[in-house]
Amino acid sequence: MKKRLLAAFCALLLLLSGCAPTLTGQAGAAAGQGRTLTVYRLAADRRSGELTGQELCPLPAGAGSELQAAVELFASPSGTEGLTCALPAGVTVEDWTLENGVVTLTLSEAFLDAPPMDRTAGALCAALTLCGLEGVDQVSVAAGGRTLFSGLVPADALLRDTDKDAFVRQLRLYFADDEGRYLASEYHSLTLAEDADADRYVMEELLRGPYSAELKSALPAGTELLSCATEDGICTVDLSAAFYEGRPMTAQGERLAVYSIVDSLTALPQVDSVVLLVEGRPVDTYVYLSLAEPLVRYERAVWSGVAGPETADVDLYLPLPGLEAVAPLPWQVAPEDGADLPEAVLAALLAAEEPGYPAVFPGSGALGGVTVEEGACTVELTESFFASLPDGARPAAVQSIAATLCALEGVDRVSFTIDGGPAVFDGTDWSGPWDAFDMAE
Repeated sequence: MKKRLLAAFCALLLLLSGCAPTLTGQAGAAAGQGRTLTVYRLAADRRSGELTGQELCPLPAGAGSELQAAVELFASPSGTEGLTCALPAGVTVEDWTLENGVVTLTLSEAFLDAPPMDRTAGALCAALTLCGLEGVDQVSVAAGGRTLFSGLVPADALLRDTDKDAFVRQLRLYFADDEGRYLASEYHSLTLAEDADADRYVMEELLRGPYSAELKSALPAGTELLSCATEDGICTVDLSAAFYEGRPMTAQGERLAVYSIVDSLTALPQVDSVVLLVEGRPVDTYVYLSLAEPLVRYERAVWSGVAGPETADVDLYLPLPGLEAVAPLPWQVAPEDGADLPEAVLAALLAAEEPGYPAVFPGSGALGGVTVEEGACTVELTESFFASLPDGARPAAVQSIAATLCALEGVDRVSFTIDGGPAVFDGTDWSGPWDAFDMAE
């Protein structure tokens, strides 16, 4: 027991000197209703060698931002027997800020009087807790007018157990949210042997599924891991036939299934890209996306954690490979100052880049304006828009714009103009109005 406690203390001191230690944690209780947060607490009795534990806490509705609620939960007393608040007794959170993904907690000066090990453990628990929110990448801790811990991330916590010759890491995994629109992250505590492969553990945890009741696996039922290995930054994952046979037959489902794996594995520092095989063979096309080449991380599939009047969660109907149909994909759009939502959504559509999907739109110079009146949306395009479309892409481009705008509240039909006149190009009238989407997925 003394050996384990000494190892824990040394690991914490290593963090103070800039090395990369990881605190151990146990799975929390079952999640309740509504959104929950995994809050890291300290063990009330450390004689067992365990320093921390996890507690699933409901995020209160209507309590301001998620980050504010998370900070308040972190600083609150624990509701789980055997666990205590990670902040030393008498220490309070006086302020917090979020800038460029870094949360800075300003604690009361009583934090300076706490033992060094308690200060470090509390700071690590803050990083483990708050980095569970999308949009939070690092945590810094300040007190008494100076920064005590800077840029902590969950991977900075490493606790070596010298009795078992193993270590515990916090790995960030991505599962589908409860609406099946985006990926959301969840940290899993994994005990690894010295020669164990983290990539295999990531895949095994993805197949086991999430802790939180708000999340669900994005992988087809019955999928099994056949092999997993990383070489020169490329992780090759071989999955059973169920991964292909049970694949979701929508662009949205495909995005979640594929990037649940890719984004989870590329969260490991040794993985740059992922190759997916089925029964040892490459897959040219999964649903719409080609898996023949290595896939890199794609943040657009992940919920940013931002919602409200300044950011809208919409569907962009993107032309599919082959240009025979369009399909909706969730997209977060933040209108710039002075822009209304339809205009911002159309601008996002023209600039959208989805891996594996054709680049159809010309982008800049194509948009003249968007107006909506009594459910009728008029889109003013320039002649350069139609002139720059690839051969055979005009039906898909028009359908993509019309379907995307008609999916917005208050828009029933869409008409087009070219440079202020009728939308006639090369003898074809594209004016509309369009209100049916025969080409939609």
